[in-house]
Amino acid sequence: MTEILVCAALCPPGQEHQAAWTLLAEVLERELGIENLPETAKGEEGKPFFPQRPDICFNLSHSHGAAVCAVHDKAIGVDMERLRTPPRHLGRGMEPEAFFRLWTAREATVKRRGQGIAALMRGEAPDSLCRCLPDLLPGWVVTVCPSEDAPVRAVRWEDLGGGKQPPEQAERTPV
Repeated sequence: MTEILVCAALCPPGQEHQAAWTLLAEVLERELGIENLPETAKGEEGKPFFPQRPDICFNLSHSHGAAVCAVHDKAIGVDMERLRTPPRHLGRGMEPEAFFRLWTAREATVKRRGQGIAALMRGEAPDSLCRCLPDLLPGWVVTVCPSEDAPVRAVRWEDLGGGKQPPEQAERTPV
């Protein structure tokens, strides 16, 4: 897979986790012909991966009625946040979009590296390879952080063709 694929969808609040896993399953089926999600495991800091398929790297994120997945053949991180007023103690003086662009880039970097929340709270700068996808879901900031420079194809669920079931009806995939 030479390009990075990022797929996003809106979903009812409370269904975001399931929607992210449904997006991943649909991307794997449509792009790689994999009909069932491979077995998943978690790294030391909780990042999910496919032990039997090291050639497929993925990351998931969800926020306030939306979900996103990123898939590539190299380590990848993705994060999304709904645009809103930033937390006062973190976003002092920053406009919401600027704050969430920085926050999602930092979180996508940490997620790509497989680090935990402690790394995010250290305030490290985001990786320079991070890319904000401003038009993917209006009202959300979506940022992908690849391991190497590669083309990004960003699609919405409905543009992917919609698949077997809409994200809001997805069954929870255990990790």
